[in-house]
Order: sequence, then structure tokens, then C-alpha cells
Amino acid sequence: MKKLYKGIAGAFLLLSASLYSQKTITSGSDKCYVYLTFDDGPLNGSENINDIILKEKIKISVFMVGEHVIKDKQMDTYAKYYDQNPYIDEYNHSFSHANDHYEAFYNDVDKSVKDVLYNQMLLKLPYKIVRLPGRNIWRLGGRSKNDVTNGIQTADQLAALGYKVVGWDIEWQHRPADGTPVQSVSEMYTSVQKLCISDKTFTGNNVVMLIHDEMFQKNWEESELKQLIDLLRSDPNYIFEQMRFYPQ
Repeated sequence: MKKLYKGIAGAFLLLSASLYSQKTITSGSDKCYVYLTFDDGPLNGSENINDIILKEKIKISVFMVGEHVIKDKQMDTYAKYYDQNPYIDEYNHSFSHANDHYEAFYNDVDKSVKDVLYNQMLLKLPYKIVRLPGRNIWRLGGRSKNDVTNGIQTADQLAALGYKVVGWDIEWQHRPADGTPVQSVSEMYTSVQKLCISDKTFTGNNVVMLIHDEMFQKNWEESELKQLIDLLRSDPNYIFEQMRFYPQ
């Protein structure tokens, strides 16, 4: 009975999403590029993300924290899963994640820049693309955007060194206690639809979603991530892409 209920609920979500899409996206409109980006990995949950992506065969981007890799053998194994997954691009999210003391981290500009550079070398990351820990800051193609002033100098210096500094347009929030998602799958899908036809993203027709690895500690079939991917795939206007190809 539980499986039957899940099947009916999933079908209802797909039907609702299709009806909403017909109302909001007109025939002949531009495609919308969706970037599923995952921060703070590897963590518990990274192994399930890897499994989902191998089965779904879609492009995603993961922003890696080097300290997680070298301090835990299990996390090192998860990092190797990402290395070997042809659908996953790995990018820089700093070595220390500022030890979660963001203001002090960015007040020492030299230290914060070196932290990112060390992570690049340690993990042998192939692309000079970084998301700063705890900051939604952009430096890309001569354009910039800041959320707070603390971190601006670090972003500027990394951009001068040839880095693309990227933020996000929407966050799939999670509960700190257990990592479970706050917004429902249907809420996230509706938010992406609205952003695709709005002028509220850093680049029009491109939606960057911030997600965290720890949110997906369920197996593939039960995961909210799989449900969101299924909904997005139900609309041919949406195309999954990786951040090295941003923007389209």
C-alpha cells in the first residue's frame, strides 16, 4: 500500500507540474538551463548523490571541501566516487570551509585566498571555478554581485588570479539537525519555473540551485533529489548543465 501511495503521489506531482508549465512557459520560449550544484562534499549523502546521478545520467556540479577528504577515509572514498563519475564536475569550495567562522576567515584576505589555492592543488581540481564558503558572491565575465561586504576582497583577488567566482539563484534549504530538506519537491520545482521566466537570476534563462550533500541520506528510489530530477525532466524546456558551461 505504501508503494502504491508513493506511485500515486508521484504521478500527481508530475501532472501538477505539467499543468503549471503549460500556464507559465509559452510555446517557442527560450530554453532554461538548470544547474544543480552541491556544496560541502564529501559528506554522508555524497554516496547517494553519486548513485542517483549514475542512474539518472544528468550533469551536476559539486563544490568540494578538501579537509573533509583528508580527515576521513570514508569521505575520501566518496570523493573517489565523484572523481570517477562522468556526469559530475568537481569545483572548489575552499579547503577549510572557513572552519565555519566566516567573518574572521574573510578579514584575513591573504589566508582565505591561500585556503582556496591549497584546495585546488590538494584535490587536483581541473577547473578554476570556486564558490566561497558562506557567501553568495559572483565574479564572472566582468560582472559581479555581492551579498555582504565581508568577502569582497577575497573574491576580487581570486578573480584576478583567473577564477570564476560563482554563487547561486535559489537554495534548497535543509534542517541543520538532520539534513532533511525544508522545501518540498513541488515547492522547489515551482520556484525554478518562476525563476526561469523572471529577471531575478544572475543571468536570464539560467537557474543555479544550491543544494548540500548531507540532504540526501536516503537511497536512490526514496530520494527527494530523484523526485525533483523527474519533475524537471517532465518539461523539455529545462536542460541540466554544469557550471563550467555557465551561462548558456
